[in-house]
Amino acid sequence: MGLKGAFARHVSQKRRGLIASGLVALIFFIVVTSATLFLISHQRLQYQNQLKTRTEKLTLNYLDHLKNMMQEIMPLTSKPCAANLSNLTYRAAFTNGVRTFLLVKDGIAYCSSATGDMRLAVNHLYPEIDWQKPLDMQLQQGTPLVPDKPVIALWLRQSGQTQETNTGVLATLDLSLAPYLLMTSQNNDAPGLAIVVGGKAATTFSQNLIPKTQLPKNHAHVLEIPRYPLAIIFYSQHLTANDIRLTLLGSLVLSLMFGVLCYFALMLSHSPERAMMRGIKRGDFFVEYQPVFHTDNASLAGVEALLRWQHPTEGRISPDLFIPYAENEGMIVPITRHLFSLIVADLPQLMQALPRGSKLGLNLSPSHLSSPTFHDDVSQFLAKLPDNYFTLVFEITERGMVEEENAQAKFDWLHRQHIEIAIDDFGTGHSALIYLQRFPLDYLKIDRGFVNTIGQDTATVPVLDAIITLAKKLNMLTVAEGVETAEQVNFLRERDVNLMQGYYFSKPLSSTELVEFCRTNTAVDRQT
Repeated sequence: MGLKGAFARHVSQKRRGLIASGLVALIFFIVVTSATLFLISHQRLQYQNQLKTRTEKLTLNYLDHLKNMMQEIMPLTSKPCAANLSNLTYRAAFTNGVRTFLLVKDGIAYCSSATGDMRLAVNHLYPEIDWQKPLDMQLQQGTPLVPDKPVIALWLRQSGQTQETNTGVLATLDLSLAPYLLMTSQNNDAPGLAIVVGGKAATTFSQNLIPKTQLPKNHAHVLEIPRYPLAIIFYSQHLTANDIRLTLLGSLVLSLMFGVLCYFALMLSHSPERAMMRGIKRGDFFVEYQPVFHTDNASLAGVEALLRWQHPTEGRISPDLFIPYAENEGMIVPITRHLFSLIVADLPQLMQALPRGSKLGLNLSPSHLSSPTFHDDVSQFLAKLPDNYFTLVFEITERGMVEEENAQAKFDWLHRQHIEIAIDDFGTGHSALIYLQRFPLDYLKIDRGFVNTIGQDTATVPVLDAIITLAKKLNMLTVAEGVETAEQVNFLRERDVNLMQGYYFSKPLSSTELVEFCRTNTAVDRQT
């Protein structure tokens, strides 16, 4: 249907715009959703990698520092507890995270930084530690003195011992994930955490230690701490259900807004008024000239300039479509100005084809008549016409006289500019005869609807006769439009109609065709 349908059926144009905008919005929704989810997933993965890197670095720094501290304490195992207690207590108090240091000799813990002298087999304290290893760790729910707080035991065996003798330093470390939970409480991207030593794990989702076998398997990212029997597991999803919900909601809102913008952009870009403006800029509009002949001798009296539109894709657009639309949408003033400029561009051919004094008629919209720029537009047009060459005739529908309150003043001004006025399509509008008496009009144009009924509908003959008689009594010249047959010509001649135009004499011609037509038809006599 295209642009022609846009003039005739606006609903279909809007429906197509809605469908197109909906498809664009859907594509936009898919692209935005996919891109947003990808970015969230990528940023989440980057955050988790950075967190794992920082955690590994901090854990290694802490354990290496603690191991060095225990190496410094190691010589104290050769001395009795009383000689070591103050030094041991001092080191425990100023080493972050350490609950107690224990001195172990031959598998017996004999000195504690917290309680002093003691004698307890380390197998009873931490049964899961492999005391034969140079370094081992155990995760436990608590100690005899503080049974409710999880701890990590770090065993450092003295080097150079036989397999039977287990001498070294045992550190009991406080384990609390509360600081981690506090720091990440405002970060929805922060993963869950599990610290795994041996077969047990301390987690952020349970207050008690749980067996390693009960840890969730999904979304687990394991960080093995080098040189230590310790693993940290991060539980996180690259995309959570909340991420997806928020992304879908945000993308939906943006897509709706984008779709609405696309719809209005499509309506604006494909609207007939925009198409007309583009047509003016591209030069799609042109003028055809309908020759007008004297009825008595069939000599050429002048031409009527008819604006035509050849759209590059839609083809010829009928004036019956774009002229009324231009009037309704406020486009008729620029369209008429463009008609003026096209006529000016054709002046060399018009002057070559038409003799001095020929009529040059063109339609003037009632909307333009009431425009504030009317006087300036007409004056500029007149200034570009050759002096005293053409008799300019403005054809105005009787609707214009009804709508324009100051029509009398405008018509008087046109007459002072030596412009003649024709009432166009008389009898097809309001048909108020009072306007013929009120306004100083020069021509009455008989609509083609009356002319076409000549010889076919005898009921209209009295009406047509009355129109012609009325024009004579008002001293107005008559012009018959749409004359196509010899019968119509004879009928109009018999009733002394002054001027005729129509396909019987000539179709509308381009300026070049008009030159050729006038060259070969200096006098046309079509009497039958």
